[in-house]
Amino acid sequence: MPDTIVVKGGHGLPYSKGLMAQSLSASGVAPERAYDVARALEARLADSGRPEIDAAELRELAAEVLREREGGDAARRFLEWEGLDRLGRPLVVLLGGAPGVGKSTLATLLAGRIGITRVIATDAIRHVIRAFFSHDFMPSVHYSSFEAGEALDASGVEGDRDIAGYLRQVESVRTGAAAILDRALLEGMSMVLEGVHLVPGSVGSRLSGQCVLVEAVVTIEDEEVHRNHLSLRGGARPAERYLDRFDQIRKLQRYLVERARASGKPVIDAANLDSALGVALELVREAVGAELRSR
Repeated sequence: MPDTIVVKGGHGLPYSKGLMAQSLSASGVAPERAYDVARALEARLADSGRPEIDAAELRELAAEVLREREGGDAARRFLEWEGLDRLGRPLVVLLGGAPGVGKSTLATLLAGRIGITRVIATDAIRHVIRAFFSHDFMPSVHYSSFEAGEALDASGVEGDRDIAGYLRQVESVRTGAAAILDRALLEGMSMVLEGVHLVPGSVGSRLSGQCVLVEAVVTIEDEEVHRNHLSLRGGARPAERYLDRFDQIRKLQRYLVERARASGKPVIDAANLDSALGVALELVREAVGAELRSR
C-alpha cells in the first residue's frame, strides 16, 4: 500500500515513523515506546485508506493513539511540544558548566532527542578568536578557562585572579557567541549552545522575546565523580592537565552555580547522565508549554 502523504502548507511528504517517534520522544515518551506508538499510528493510517492527511489532523490522531497507549499526560505533553512550530520562534538551549561535567555529551543527547541539528560549543568560538588575535592583543583567549588568570598581571587584579581571568575570557568570547545566536534567530533555527563561557543571565538576557529560551548550568556536585570524569579525558586534552588544575575547575563550578542561583536559573547535576537528560528534557517541555499558555 502506498505511503500516506502528510500535507502542510500545500506541500506533502510521506509519513515517517522515525520523525514521528522523535517528536513523541521529545515529549517525554521513552524512545522504544515512542517507536511503538509511531508504528501503531502508521497502521491506523494504512487502515483508513486515505492517500493523504493534513499535518494538524495527523497531530491530533497521534495524540489520540498516544492517549490510548500512554495516558492523557503523555498526549498533553506531545501536543504542547508540537505547539513549538506554531509559536514561530526558534528554541535556544544554553548549557553552561565547568570543564569535565559532561555538558557537551548532555547537549548532544538533548539535541538528538528534540530534533535539533545545530549544536555549538563556546570553546570552538574561543579557538576561532584565538586564530585571529595574537597573544599580545588578546591574551585571555590563549589559555583554558581555568588557566586564564595567568593572562592577568596579579598586581592589578582585585579579588580572585582565577575568576577575574575567566571573566575576561568570557567577555572576549561573548561577542562571538552573540553573533552565532543572532544568526540562528535571523534564520529561525533552533540550536543548543554549550560551554564554560555561558555565565547565567548574561548571554541569555539579550534573547528575551526572540526565542523560546532554556538556560541552565550543568554540574557534578560530587568531587570524586567529577575527578573521575576528568580522568577519562585523553587525546588532545590529556587528563593530567585537568587534574593538576582541579581546584581551579571546581572554583569555576562554584562561581557558575552561585550565578545560576542568583539569577533563578536551574542547575542540573550530571553525575547520572540519564537523569540529567530527563531534567533537561523537562525544562525544554516546560518552556514550550509556558510559552503556549501565555499566548
